[in-house]
Amino acid sequence: MHIRRHFLVAILIILSSGTLSAQTVFDSLYKLAKDGNTDAQVEVGDVYYNSIGDKNDTMALSWYLKAAKKGNSEGQCNVGYMYEHGQGGIEKDYKEAVKWYKRSAKQGNARCACNLGNMYEKGMGLNSNYDEALKWYKVCAEGKFPLGYLNIGRMYEKGIGVEPSSEEALKWYLMAANANSAVAEGIVGWMYERGIGTKADTAASLKWYKQSSNNGDASGQFNLGRYYYFGLGGLKKDYKIASSLFHDAAKSGNVLAQYILGQMHETGVGDQVEQDYHEAAELYLKAAAQGHRGAQYRIGRFYYYGYGVKKDMDVAAYYYGEAAQQGDLYAAGSLGIMLYEGQGIEKDTLKGLQLLRQAASLQEVKSYMDTHGIK
Repeated sequence: MHIRRHFLVAILIILSSGTLSAQTVFDSLYKLAKDGNTDAQVEVGDVYYNSIGDKNDTMALSWYLKAAKKGNSEGQCNVGYMYEHGQGGIEKDYKEAVKWYKRSAKQGNARCACNLGNMYEKGMGLNSNYDEALKWYKVCAEGKFPLGYLNIGRMYEKGIGVEPSSEEALKWYLMAANANSAVAEGIVGWMYERGIGTKADTAASLKWYKQSSNNGDASGQFNLGRYYYFGLGGLKKDYKIASSLFHDAAKSGNVLAQYILGQMHETGVGDQVEQDYHEAAELYLKAAAQGHRGAQYRIGRFYYYGYGVKKDMDVAAYYYGEAAQQGDLYAAGSLGIMLYEGQGIEKDTLKGLQLLRQAASLQEVKSYMDTHGIK
């Protein structure tokens, strides 16, 4: 165990006892760093990097560099990270990032091996090389770092530098899931649900979705919510629990959760989810900003009718247009009518006709065209 780890344990014990202030503890750590202890130097850098309010990337980098130049693998990895992302007052420099990542990874730093694998995979600072990427992801995995398992699983799933294999992908994803990766738990749940790389097993799927959800993964929360929404996996339908899970996932930016929760608030679900156009509009706007065409159509309709938002034909036309460009026929039909008639926007008969014909397979649009003698 490194001195740095001993020191962290000591910090926790001291702070929990209430005998010394955080500043006193930091002063002791700082003295060790000034005296040349590289683990303490990295810790001081971490304090500057992670502090809320007094965050100072430049000071963090200076301490990481002190440790890195003396061979400390954590310091080297952190310096590489800051060069990769352009932090600490320096410009992004992928070649410099690779240099430091290699020094750290060659010492067996699992986290840094993953970073280096990512650079090889994406060709950042060096030529793309999937064999090297896989090699370093395996070093990462050997260090029991979940991201290593996860990346190897992804390479087998998508056939990146290897023959695609759902069975091999599931094997690596399971290792990541068993190492408490919430993302991997959600992926494993999906593979069991769909029978990808294994026989479909709803019970196993539900188990992994629950673990992923409990560990805060938005996809896991959404999929578990979906199980409650539809009553899958032997669960009784429960829209209240489903909406709560969708809400948690939506807060984390899950676009599908934002969309389906928007639908639930638009229509209301009995006494379990209140109808709330304003809340629905907020959710649709968030999903629409992420390019969800269904949300773009629905928020366009909200602006058209003034549901939960101020009626605005220009904004309605904008969102209908965004959805129509992605192939949403309802949006194409709605925008087509607006343009054909000039409803609150500049009339454009030719563009309106083009959109109406695009959506002519919809009965509502076909009826409108027949009524207006449009062929």
